Amino acid sequence: MRGRRPIPTELKRVTGNPGHRPLNPREPKPANSLPTCPAHLSPTAKAEWKRLAGEMHRLGIVSQLDRVALAAYCQAYTAAGRKPRRS
Repeated sequence: MRGRRPIPTELKRVTGNPGHRPLNPREPKPANSLPTCPAHLSPTAKAEWKRLAGEMHRLGIVSQLDRVALAAYCQAYTAAGRKPRRS
C-alpha cells in the first residue's frame, strides 16, 4: 500500500503548505492554452464554451486536457436549459 495520494503542489501553495514539506518543483504542469471548441456542439453549447473557456483561460486554469470535460459540461448546460417535451 502506498498511503495517501499526494496533494498537488499548487493546492499546497494555496493552503500555505500546512505540512511544511518541500514542494515538488518537477511536478508536471500542462500548458495554459485555450482548447478549441468541438464542432459537434449546439449553438447554445458553443456560446457557453466561449463564455466559460475564455474566462478560465484568463484565470490560467484551463488547458488542452480539459477539452472533453468542458465539452461535456457545455452539452449538459444546454440540456438543462431545455424544457421537457410532452407527448
